[in-house]
Amino acid sequence: MCADRGARVTLVCATRGELGPIASPELATRDNLPAVRERELRASCAKLGIEDIRFLGLPDAGVNWASDDAGTLPKLVKIIRELRPRAIVTFGPDGLYGHFDHVAIGELTTNARAVAADPHAIPDEGLGYAGARLFYPVITPDAVADLRARARKAGVPDSLWNLEPAAFDVDPKSITTKVDVTRALGRKLAALACHATQLEADNVLKNLTPELAKAFFGTEYFRCADGKKGSPLDVVFKD
Repeated sequence: MCADRGARVTLVCATRGELGPIASPELATRDNLPAVRERELRASCAKLGIEDIRFLGLPDAGVNWASDDAGTLPKLVKIIRELRPRAIVTFGPDGLYGHFDHVAIGELTTNARAVAADPHAIPDEGLGYAGARLFYPVITPDAVADLRARARKAGVPDSLWNLEPAAFDVDPKSITTKVDVTRALGRKLAALACHATQLEADNVLKNLTPELAKAFFGTEYFRCADGKKGSPLDVVFKD
């Protein structure tokens, strides 16, 4: 939706998911999975209008331990100072569902935003920039439980990578923002479908009915790290 309105949208991806699932053997092998996952991501971004995609090259399942040696924090600071974004969306401390790479890159990005704002910190990576609002996406355990229950009632598979609702450990009261993305829902679902290696036949995301898609993916929820009102979309297009 930001891209449709003319905003520059950049996606920074920590890894290429080389240790991730392979939903079906004809899609990839363990050796070529990183290249396949990158192609899937680029195809997904094309559906969304995202042209600027940057990989940090960190190892899958190793973002936390590899980030210091890879200089990830300075790289993120440099990107923030270069792009001067109005809004940054990254994982919160919950990692959406506790995924340790999500937790690690979210913490790095949160720290990078603070460091980027200090003109005296890492001066070799550009001039200080303090204009970015920070948002964490939120999926609540109740929403996941409801999705799975309604999927079963509709007669479609309800698996979500074997994750239980309790994995989505975030307080609904922390939500500061909801964004209606219904008008972009078709493209959102098309972008999701590009990630074929991650979508096993019994995954609920591969078996969404139109009703389930609209009910559970037509609205996105966020927690503003600053506790302020407003959505990423509002922030990007503020007067």
